[in-house]
Amino acid sequence: MTRLYDDYEYHAWASMRVLEHLETLPAGTLTQEVQLGFASLAEVLGHLAAAEEIWLARLKGELAPSLTPRPFQTVEQARLAFEGVFKTMRQFLDNNPDSESVITYRNLAGKEFQSKISDIVRQVLYHGAYHRGNISTILRSLGHPGIGTDYILFLRR
Repeated sequence: MTRLYDDYEYHAWASMRVLEHLETLPAGTLTQEVQLGFASLAEVLGHLAAAEEIWLARLKGELAPSLTPRPFQTVEQARLAFEGVFKTMRQFLDNNPDSESVITYRNLAGKEFQSKISDIVRQVLYHGAYHRGNISTILRSLGHPGIGTDYILFLRR
């Protein structure tokens, strides 16, 4: 579990680093409209938060909420949501050290699946990395710099 936990720590660090960077940008940047797969940075963050909450609920054996993006209006709202999800995921990982355990869950269409805890956590990690890339693309399209979230930067911190 140590490696999986470390990888999750990287994911949380990278996500928080993006949020900290967004806090330094001009007011309105978060909700500024773009046409790059998502309508705004807020929509990407809302999608990410909703997806993380869904996977966490599945891991905990709970009914998953909908994938409706969270309607973040401020970076602070997003930060608080992500801090809560990250804290709960860490607690889950601490309390479930056998990451190869298989859980049964239903997708949003109601179809039943079984997956290892480690595979679900990796899904969360890779999904987050993909959308952090979306955020960088949107930032650059709006004339703002991105922020480095490479794994090596996490190791060097």
